[in-house]
Amino acid sequence: MKNYTENDIRTAAYFNWLNSGCQNGNDLQNWSLALQQLAGNTAASKSSSNKSSSAKKSANSKTTTSKKKK
Repeated sequence: MKNYTENDIRTAAYFNWLNSGCQNGNDLQNWSLALQQLAGNTAASKSSSNKSSSAKKSANSKTTTSKKKK
C-alpha cells in the first residue's frame, strides 16, 4: 500500500469538491472520499472515477493555457 502525502489527499478532495458542484460544507465528506479513492476502495472510486479524470483533464488544460500566456 502506498503512503500518500497530504497534498495527494488534498488534490483528490479538491476534485471531489469540483465533481460535487463546488458545494460548500462537505469538506469532511470530500476528504474521506479522497482517502477511500486513494486507498483503492472500488465502491468509492467507481462513482466518481470518470468525473475525476474529466476534472483533471480540464484542470490540466487550464494550467497549460495559463502557462502559454506568460
